[in-house]
This record gives sequence, structure tokens and C-alpha cells, in this order.
Amino acid sequence: MGIGIIRKGTARPLLGAICAVALLAGLAGVVAPGASAAAPAVSPVAEAFEPTLSYYKCPPKSLPAGVQCAKLTVPLDWQNPSDGRTTTIDVRVKRSKEGKGGLTFNPGGPGGSGIDSFPTFYSILPDEVVSQFDFVAWDPRGVGRSGPKLTGCQYPSEVPSNPQPVGPVDWQEFWQGAADEIAALNTACLAANPDSAPYLGTWQVIRDLDALRAALGYSTWNYWGMSYGTRIGHAYARTFPSKLRAMVMDGSVMANESTYRNGTSFPANYWVSLQLFPALAAPAAARKITVIEKYLDDTVLVLPDDTEFTRWDWAGQFKMLLTGQSQYPTAVAFVNNLYAGITAPSPAERAKGLEVVAAISEALRKTIEAQMLELAAVLVFVNCSDMHDRPTAAELAAASESVERNYGSTQPIFMGNSSACFGLNPDDLSPAIPSGSSMIALKTPPVFVLSSGDAATPWVWGRSLANTFAGSRTITYNSTQHVAYMLTPSTCVNAPVTEYLLTLKPPSRNRLCAYAPGGAVPLR
Repeated sequence: MGIGIIRKGTARPLLGAICAVALLAGLAGVVAPGASAAAPAVSPVAEAFEPTLSYYKCPPKSLPAGVQCAKLTVPLDWQNPSDGRTTTIDVRVKRSKEGKGGLTFNPGGPGGSGIDSFPTFYSILPDEVVSQFDFVAWDPRGVGRSGPKLTGCQYPSEVPSNPQPVGPVDWQEFWQGAADEIAALNTACLAANPDSAPYLGTWQVIRDLDALRAALGYSTWNYWGMSYGTRIGHAYARTFPSKLRAMVMDGSVMANESTYRNGTSFPANYWVSLQLFPALAAPAAARKITVIEKYLDDTVLVLPDDTEFTRWDWAGQFKMLLTGQSQYPTAVAFVNNLYAGITAPSPAERAKGLEVVAAISEALRKTIEAQMLELAAVLVFVNCSDMHDRPTAAELAAASESVERNYGSTQPIFMGNSSACFGLNPDDLSPAIPSGSSMIALKTPPVFVLSSGDAATPWVWGRSLANTFAGSRTITYNSTQHVAYMLTPSTCVNAPVTEYLLTLKPPSRNRLCAYAPGGAVPLR
């Protein structure tokens, strides 16, 4: 990775996992075709099942130094907690000097590993925070080292397969083909995993989270949710409001999520990211991007390494670069060299530009493929458990035509999340995430950290989720950055969030923060 896309010692590897869901996502919402079913009631966790925490010797060279490793035993199905079936959740605990409670987090996905990202997040948290709170990591069920595991699922790195590389796309034909392809994959995965796939939804996860709180002896959690982790936080707050001391929601999903809206509402908001990036990092990029996209609509580039580079490669790879502002220099190089490879007057100049494009594209392609192969199955079964509406190919085609007309030819491909659940009957999965029209009133209202041009979870999504909490505060950061607390050098963002965690004093009013160049800075 010689071109600086992933830097050792920073949070870049895990930022890719945080926002991998957005690589399948899409956008431009109208009216959701269906509503989520209400989750069945269940007894409080403490009464339903007594969780057990078993400590074990950590693997060699586990970080941070002094971390404790444990397995939490929980019911396989919290709807039937006494039926004798159990699974285990892998846990890490770094004890604090002061021992004033626990701070836990989820890094996103669905499918992101709290265990794998634990050392990075611990390294960037302020000393005052890690001195006061135990820092607790866990892999949600089905992820990493936690059960129940999905096996034998054959999801390719691109689902659905990309449309034709050039020319107009028949979106009805495309989405019908995608429906057939995805339904076959989903049906086979469910059939191969009858004892795990039905039990992976967030409805189950939040009960595991509360069982972990009880097993560790904390009266309440301090919770930091990132991306999909904000869905966990919202569901936990609605279900266990008295069990939260403080809650930071960073790079938030939308309120009243549905399969349809999760994809179709994205492109219109991602358009904001595409306008903001040039303003922040490269004023000339706006014109160059327009030239690039028009060219790739009609032409497939063959790069110096003999790989084909299409408009779909450009769209997905450039979007990934925009999710982290530490990648802006690479994004600028991607645009400048691709533009040169298309428009430079001499063959030598064009070849030189395309050599750089090939190097950047190969690194991004490998990263995206690795993340999708790791996350795809869990992502599908969590999202399709959480949201029980099932859009049709015709509905997605109609939305795609509107998106293409208003935001560009490649944007409908980001509606993939709306197509993820073909072939899956909600009755075969976990209950949907809890819904409700009533405001959530926590003892201490949450703080939302939102980026104005977030390239994975748009600002308007987070604003809508913040509106479901009485007294919530928002900190809006002017960037395309996805997840901002301590992952940017902005003291305007970082200082008030840290103060809130330590003192429970939120900002006195909603805050706007200027762009601050740079990335995360490890503190230990």
C-alpha cells in the first residue's frame, strides 16, 4: 500500500469497515413501500437469563497491554431465552485507573468487529476518558469471534453485479436480474445456516449488550455508536433507556429505517459530498469529475496493468476515498491523474496518469473486495432482520430512473441496500428493530456528531435520528468524513464530546465546526 490509502498507526483500516455498508448502499427516497413489523415484547434481560462471563488467556501480543479477554454466554434466541440453546460473544476489557463505569462502542457495519478495532480506538481516546472508564469491546453476534457463525455463504464481492459498462441502463432489467441473483444467494445462505441466520438481528444484539452490562456489573453504559452502531444505540435507548449514562452517536443512520429508504435516500445526499469535496480540498476537481464521468459513460478504460476501468469502478472507489478526509490527497491524485489519462495531449502524459490510476484503483479494489467478502453475509442478515419491508424490482427501477435523471448515471448503483433482502421472508428472521413515534427521554440526552457531507451516512439521516431524542444536541462538522470524534483533529468536535463523556454536560446549543485537515492522531 505504497500510495497512502491505508496508513499504519491510524484509524484508516477500520474506517473502511465502518462504512463498508455504504458501498452496497443507495438512495433518493420517496415513500417506503412497507413498514417494519413491531418487535414482540420480552422480559428484561436480567429476569430472562442470567448471563455468564468466562475469562480466558488472551492471544499473544494482544493490545492494548493489560487487556482482559472473556466470553459472554447468552441465549441463542432472546425470544426464547430459557430453551437451553446458547451462543457466546467475544469480549475485551481494558480496566481504567478510576473504574467509574464502562465505555463501549460499535464500529459499524453491520459486520464490523469491535475486537479488531479495539486497539485503534483505544489508542485515540483522550487520557482523561480511558483513565475514568473501563473500555469494553465486543464482536456482535455473527461477527469475528462471536457466535452464531454463518458458513457456506457464497456472496461475491459485488452484489448485485454491476450493470453494463457503457451506454444507457435498463434499470427494470437490471434490478430484476439483481433480484434473481440475490434471492438465490440469500436462500442458499439461509438454508445452510438454520441455527444461526435467524438470530443475527439488532433486536438480539441489544439484549446481548445489556447482558454484557449486567455481567460486568455496570449499572449503566457509556455508549459510542458509529455508523450502524448508531442503530444499535437507538434501539438500545428505546428498549433500555434507564441503562444509559451517556451516548455519543457518530455518523448516524436515519430514523424510521426501511429497506427501501436505506438505499433510495442515499444518492441525493451523496450528491452533497460530491459538491463539498472540491470546495474543501481541490477547487479544480469539480470540473474534472464532470469530464471523467461523461467520458466513462461511453468508454471503458484499459489501464497499464491490463485491467478494465469502468464508470462503476470510478464511482465506488472514489466514494470510498471520500469517507475519510485523511484520504483526500489520494482522492485528489485519483481525480487529477484520471483526468490527465483521459485528456492529456501526449500519449506519454496519458500513460503516466493512468499508471497512477492503476495503482490507486488496485489498492482500493482489493480493500473493497476483502471487506465485502468478510461483511456481506452478516450485513444482509442483520439488515434484513432489522427492516422487514421488501421493495420490488419495479419500485427500485422507478427510483433509479429518478436518481439517474437528477444526480447522474452512476448514482443508482448506490441503491444496493434496497435490494439486499430479495428471497428472505421476515418470518424466518429475528424481530425488526423497535419502532415508535414517542420521543426517547434519557436522563442525559445524547450528543450527535454529524458531517455536513458525510459520504456514507448523510447529515440529514443523523438529524432525523437526533430528532427522536428529547434534548439531543448535534455537532455538525464541515467535511465528507464518516465518523469524526477523535478521527479528525477538530477540537471543535473533539473537546465538547470528551467533556460530555466526562461531565455529562452536552453543548449548550447545536454546534457548527469548520473543516480541520488531517486524520486521527494516536495518543498511546
